[in-house]
Amino acid sequence: MERDEFFGTAVATRQLGPYALCVRDYGPSTRLPFHTHSEPFVTVVLAGGFREQSPGISVACGAHQMVIHEPDVRHRNHFLARRTRCLSVQGGRFRRTVGLTSPAMAGIAVKLHAEFRRPDTLSPLVLDALMSEMFVTAERLRDEAGVPRWLHEVHAIIDRRFDEPLTLQSLARWAEVHDGHLARAFRRQYGLTVGERIRERRVAYVRQRLESKSSLQAIAQDAGFADQSHMTRTFRLATGLTPARYRKTLFPF
Repeated sequence: MERDEFFGTAVATRQLGPYALCVRDYGPSTRLPFHTHSEPFVTVVLAGGFREQSPGISVACGAHQMVIHEPDVRHRNHFLARRTRCLSVQGGRFRRTVGLTSPAMAGIAVKLHAEFRRPDTLSPLVLDALMSEMFVTAERLRDEAGVPRWLHEVHAIIDRRFDEPLTLQSLARWAEVHDGHLARAFRRQYGLTVGERIRERRVAYVRQRLESKSSLQAIAQDAGFADQSHMTRTFRLATGLTPARYRKTLFPF
């Protein structure tokens, strides 16, 4: 495998200041062999998805999710059984390989693609800001090896039961700790409040369901929102787009 080789079919390329951007298509079920790149870069999934494997890391990426790549790390990719389109951006200063899949990062993915499609003289500055936010997010992700078991379990409960009416008090009772202690420990470890994490999981679920033909009302109910309007307000705050508008961006071809 050649060093610095990018696979896929290049659809369009663009240079915006110090950043080299390229949109590439990958056929259904494409498997890429192990390869490396000497420069850091980010891969943003515009449609479809893939799983990436590198030493000690396995990351699944769907639409509007991304993987940051540090230099010289061997990795391989297995794409979904439908066509996938990705945007790669070279020119960042990333120092670790990590998947960024939160709703906030989905909003950044949408903005990156928008700058690629409709650039202007300020686009390099916009990319500076977006890449900096990704860098900070990646650097703040912590190793969970030292997380107390009860805190890890609270996080896991939120991941599994985000569609239920969870509260800080009910989670604290389950963990047998004071709710103030839970609030401080959770934010210190994960960089979010308990409420913010619940909303983040709900928005992530909505984002995945928008790839289906389910009605917005049904998605809102299944995600645990009070109603469709509540879902729309929360989703727009997290991603900058309404669910209906976001759904339209999932199918660029």
